[in-house]
Amino acid sequence: MDRCDVAVIGAGPAGSMAAKYAAGSGARVILLEEHSSVGWPVECAGLLGIKAMQESELARGFIVRQGMKGAAVYSPGGFRLDFKAKSCKAWVVDRRLFDRALALDALREGAELRLRSLVRRVRREGGRCTLTLADDKEIQAKIVISAEGVRARLARQAGIGPVQMILSGAQVEAPFAVQDPEMVEVHLGAAPGLFAWVIPTGEETARIGLCTRERGCDLLRAFLQKDLIRKRLLGSAVALTVGGLPLGPPASTVADGFMAVGDAAGQVKPTSGGGIYPGLVAAKIAGSVAAAAALEGDCSAKRLAEYDRRWRAALGRELETGMRINHLLNRMSPAELDEVICYLGRKPGLLRAIEEHGDIDRPSRLMAKMLSQLDWDAIRLARLLRHALG
Repeated sequence: MDRCDVAVIGAGPAGSMAAKYAAGSGARVILLEEHSSVGWPVECAGLLGIKAMQESELARGFIVRQGMKGAAVYSPGGFRLDFKAKSCKAWVVDRRLFDRALALDALREGAELRLRSLVRRVRREGGRCTLTLADDKEIQAKIVISAEGVRARLARQAGIGPVQMILSGAQVEAPFAVQDPEMVEVHLGAAPGLFAWVIPTGEETARIGLCTRERGCDLLRAFLQKDLIRKRLLGSAVALTVGGLPLGPPASTVADGFMAVGDAAGQVKPTSGGGIYPGLVAAKIAGSVAAAAALEGDCSAKRLAEYDRRWRAALGRELETGMRINHLLNRMSPAELDEVICYLGRKPGLLRAIEEHGDIDRPSRLMAKMLSQLDWDAIRLARLLRHALG
């Protein structure tokens, strides 16, 4: 039976980063990936904010396909709000290359990667965790980090609770008449639960998708038939991506000998659906704490609670605020969304605030800046934003 200090389940961004930091802290780490290659299947829109790229500790290089400077936001009634900064605010990345680069960094730090290693069950006895793989091989670890993704089956079995909600996401990549290759399109009201998007990947290609409460694929088909989208399609889709989006972390992300990180822990921004940035931030903490606890010989939930406290201190307020904003937008009627977009479009100061302070990784900071730009005829809007900010 193989033995290690820390076993990480899942070689996505959060799993690879947790493995990297655990190995870099002196632990013997085994990184287990159920598929035959890292970075597949892709279950992400692939739009990363500046801070997410910084947290990845990767050079952009061949990973980045396109830089984004702004967005065109459409209301349900077809009103459009444009804003565009002078510098890039986000990057469109190739997720397969991104994930593989993160895994390679973990290997350079000393972690061992094992592909086609599906973990069927984990049992804890004698202060250690025994992982049984699909081929009946076993690995014994002092601590297990679940980076399984949205399903998080093993984390739930270990006693870590479920996330608050799971949205249904679907996206295609297709030939498309892009209006501005440096601007993302956001379509409010097209998908109850979040929104629909068009992310350019070139002059004539784009990722078109949405995330909603249910029936993501059905709603995406309907969205692709809308005149604004259908008339700009230049051919059939070349790729389809589907997946779940977990929102709202459980009350605790640790148990005896067990930790959850990334999607498995609901560390996803409820405003944009992005999980890379919070997942990487939390993964660094998880890897460091897991290594220290394993080397100390104390793998109790009480000891691992340091991870829970630290990641919530770094991300908790942002995720809580994001959930309030998500609930707010979903409570607003199409007419109210139209009203908000039209109001913002009449306020150059607000648009400048968005262009200057827009940050998809930390949206609450932008909301605070926007409040200072509101005048007396925007009391209703101010109340909505203040409610979102708590």
